[in-house]
Amino acid sequence: MKKILDYYGVKMDLGEYKLVKIKKEFYLLRKEMIPFLNEYTRAAGIKIKDSEISLEFAFKIAKHAKKNLITVNEIGEKLFLYGRDVFKENIIKGDLKKGKKLVLNSHNECLGIGFWDGKILRNIRDRGMFLRSMD
Repeated sequence: MKKILDYYGVKMDLGEYKLVKIKKEFYLLRKEMIPFLNEYTRAAGIKIKDSEISLEFAFKIAKHAKKNLITVNEIGEKLFLYGRDVFKENIIKGDLKKGKKLVLNSHNECLGIGFWDGKILRNIRDRGMFLRSMD
């Protein structure tokens, strides 16, 4: 997890959390919730993968992130939240080195996770996925 936090330049205290393995997956869980886990628990807290983060984890770290951020304008925000890729002209500011990025709107709210390939911000995961999955 330190590798992920370093990648996004996040300095935050995670002392109230513990990394817990449930089945074959890892979750970041508040320590006071651990006593409620049992053999029937399938998931809890924020799911963590080695080099990939969930939307929930992206939302949690975005306000602390200092690196690998891209801020999009209102048109870019709409495109991104509809699951579309975003063109360079819709990027207000950000780190334009190739790689994974936390995508923010002009109010510094996390919209999701994208991949900047040098020309287009590719949508990996966004907040709109929750609504689109309900169709």
